[in-house]
Amino acid sequence: MTMMRPLQLMLLALGFITSAATAQAPADLRAAMGARDSAIARVDAAAWDRLTASTFTVVQEDGVMMTKAERLTQFKAQKPTPFEPRTRERVVRYGEAYVARYLSGGAWLLELWVREDGHWKAAAVQVTTAKQ
Repeated sequence: MTMMRPLQLMLLALGFITSAATAQAPADLRAAMGARDSAIARVDAAAWDRLTASTFTVVQEDGVMMTKAERLTQFKAQKPTPFEPRTRERVVRYGEAYVARYLSGGAWLLELWVREDGHWKAAAVQVTTAKQ
């Protein structure tokens, strides 16, 4: 019984540390992430453009790398899709930037978020098919 109390405290602390790692993202960054996710589902090109850095690049599942202009052209031709929530998300700060890694719609996504013109914007995205 005496061993149980330290073990419980340790597990509680580990849970807090894990949630704190994801919770460290500022509220305005979380809002930008949510707004960009919504823009993608709705195919809202103006919102996507506003939330995407000028030097943005994406490496898609098929290995094709695109610039912001190339992706925006492709994006405008898409049809709206049901919103796919982020799962198994982890957001970590690296200096002034944040990296978000999460699972959504059968793919792992890795996003680099930076401040540009005073606003949070996605600067790079890597998409990889998730193994079943």
